[in-house]
Amino acid sequence: MGDFIPRDADGRHYEAVLGGSGFNAALALARFGAKPTYAGPLSTDALGRRFRAALMAEGIGMALIHDSPLPTAVAIVSPLGPDGVPEFALHLAGTAHAEPNGTPRHMPPSAVHLHAASFGATVGPSGEAVTSLAASARHQGATISYDINIRASVLPERDLVLPLIEARIGQVDIVKASLDDLSWLYPGEPADKIARRWHGLGARLVLVTRGPDGAVCYGPEGALAATAPPVVVVDTVGAGDTFIGGFLAVLAARGRLGPGLKDATGEDLRAALAFACEAAADSCTRPGCDPPRRQAEQV
Repeated sequence: MGDFIPRDADGRHYEAVLGGSGFNAALALARFGAKPTYAGPLSTDALGRRFRAALMAEGIGMALIHDSPLPTAVAIVSPLGPDGVPEFALHLAGTAHAEPNGTPRHMPPSAVHLHAASFGATVGPSGEAVTSLAASARHQGATISYDINIRASVLPERDLVLPLIEARIGQVDIVKASLDDLSWLYPGEPADKIARRWHGLGARLVLVTRGPDGAVCYGPEGALAATAPPVVVVDTVGAGDTFIGGFLAVLAARGRLGPGLKDATGEDLRAALAFACEAAADSCTRPGCDPPRRQAEQV
């Protein structure tokens, strides 16, 4: 997805940057020393060619990309409001995002982890494909993470979306959501109560990001919290994707994805949480999703 980012406060000038939750998370994972492969449709248009060049430059695997003649989907990002949270106007109809066969339905045998994100992993043909892909991952012993990343403008009403999201949570090991996601899904309910609900559905780890207040990981050892370092925020686009990329990269470096997740200690989770918060904060100091280059194995 191409993100059109405002370059001034009144939105008169925009810059097209590469984005989309899946691409952003893959970018973060690669910069943190992991070896991700991007899976899904990419247009053959000018923006799609930019995506391919970026994936190649970052060393991200491209064997699971589906070439699409349809144009790249775009998101028009609003200038930041008083709350510092951007709004997205998504343009998806007739784009590569809507390719019915764009997402693979089977995991490569060598893969140890699957990450799925946002509305594309929840609704429509791509959501159905992710259901099959997650079942394939589970069958071969890979772990699965899911970033809910609500985009209300392209989702059906909450009562229709919630059962789909909870069904997806029932397939995964790690689920990530922001406080805004939780407020949209479960108005007025506290995060710890929601985490218990999701544990009951099958998730082992529940990650809740809290903006400038850091994040909490609800897991077998209870709630673990990490703070975010203070930074001067340019924008928050891709901060959540950088966060989950950082968290997964640390677990991967420690052998805690795939079968090793069950052996993850509190120290593993604290290290992953702290690294993720620091990386996400750093990304907020630059426009678009631009994760820092740090090696997760050094944590």
